[in-house]
Order: sequence, then C-alpha cells, then structure tokens
Amino acid sequence: MATVSASLSLTSTDLTSNGLAISTSTNLVKAGTKRTGLDNTSGVGRKSTESTNQYTLLYADEYTADKAHKVYLKNTSVVASEYFLISIDDEPMGRLYAGDFAIFPWSATDGTKEVATLTFTGTWTTSDSLTFDGVTVTTGSGVNASGAAMRAAVYPNWTTSGADADCIFTAKKSRADQEIDASEMIISDASGSDATISVATTTNGLDDASNIKITPSVATTMLLEYALLYEL
Repeated sequence: MATVSASLSLTSTDLTSNGLAISTSTNLVKAGTKRTGLDNTSGVGRKSTESTNQYTLLYADEYTADKAHKVYLKNTSVVASEYFLISIDDEPMGRLYAGDFAIFPWSATDGTKEVATLTFTGTWTTSDSLTFDGVTVTTGSGVNASGAAMRAAVYPNWTTSGADADCIFTAKKSRADQEIDASEMIISDASGSDATISVATTTNGLDDASNIKITPSVATTMLLEYALLYEL
C-alpha cells in the first residue's frame, strides 16, 4: 500500500492584525477509506504549450469516475504576467500565475462516446476497398467478409465490434465533434460491382463534462508541471 502525504502552510506577519498561521496535512487515501492510500500515479510530467489555444491535459474517461483522484499543477514560468487558465471542461476554475501551484480533487465523470454502425450493402469483391479514419481496408468477397475485414482493422480513434455485414464503431474518447456519416467513408469500387454502404448513428458523442483543460496566456513556450494521483 502506498503512502502519499500532502501538507499546506499559509503564514503572514502583516496580512491580519494578529498574523496568519494556518498549517494542515493529510494522507491521500482512496474514496470511502481511512487507511488505504492512493496507489496509482501518472508520474510528474510537463506540458509544453506554444499557442494560446486551449489544450486538454487530462481526459476524464481514461479514469474511473467519482473516485478520490487528486490533481497537482504548477506554472513553471518566471514571467510574472504569464498564466494558465485552468478549466474543468469549459468551466473556468481560475488562473495559475508564474510560480503558482494547485492541488485539487477530481471526479473524472465520463462523457458519452459516439457509436455508429456501418453496414455493407450491394456487391463487394476483393478488389474493392473502403477508407475510414485514415485506414484503408481491402474488403472481402461479399458483404459479410467485408464486415469482418473492417472489424479486423485497427483505427486511431475507434474500436470495432459487430457481426456479419455490420461493423460497429465506438469512439475511444468522449467527444462531441467525432461524428460518423457516410461522407467520411471513401469507397473504391474498383470492380464496378455496385459496392455500397449505410451508416447509422446509435449514440451521439458528448464531451466529458470534467476534462481538465488549460489555456496559456501567451503564444511563446510555457511549461506546466502536473501529476495525477488516482485510484482504479
């Protein structure tokens, strides 16, 4: 069992009339337990940014929802005006200025993954092919063999399932902009045999409501140090 301790000390001699001295510490433990420590970590990493675009730092559906995950962030910049805007999905949490750090709990609530069914119709031969998600698959002789060929391929953004003439695509990440329609399927009907398909969306994808995102204040290189402590 891992033991991870966290402590925080706030001190000031002139912020209040009697001075300020707050100190607290705790061991980071799994949800609903007092003794079982968090025992998984992403390790300490650094995210380099070079634009003022929003970056997704952590995807919620890669982790178990509603656990006692803890996120650590630090802005390594030494330029006082440079900051990262920290957001949970599109809800701003606040700005992390140069040298500032934060540690906070994260629920990692899942979004919804797009699911769509591709069905081979018409006449398919071994000289035909279909391209999707940057992958070109040489189809089989007949619709069932073609479905099997599509399911056997490996896609960057999708997993596959199904049977016979169907290939069910499920997105690897929850995203709202990852929809499938027939226009994204490029058919090469080399045999001129009337190879056709139909595509039906089963589930519309939605972004994770709790992806952790960062937006740099400047387009020059900035570095954010981060670590995730999580439970399975």
